Amino acid sequence: MTLTLRPIGTVVSGLAMRSAAAFERRRTLRQISRLSDRRLHDIGLERDWDGSVLGNGRAI
Repeated sequence: MTLTLRPIGTVVSGLAMRSAAAFERRRTLRQISRLSDRRLHDIGLERDWDGSVLGNGRAI
């Protein structure tokens, strides 16, 4: 029986891509949350009463 490392590499690669995407999303949300209300409005977003940023009728 031969052990192939390809499936393990695929899983690790997928996890790395998901981690990178999650990190990028958190970074983007942090940058957006620092924008002023006026600037948010200019790009089509708004701040909800609790401080969260909304766009197109749903939370970002």
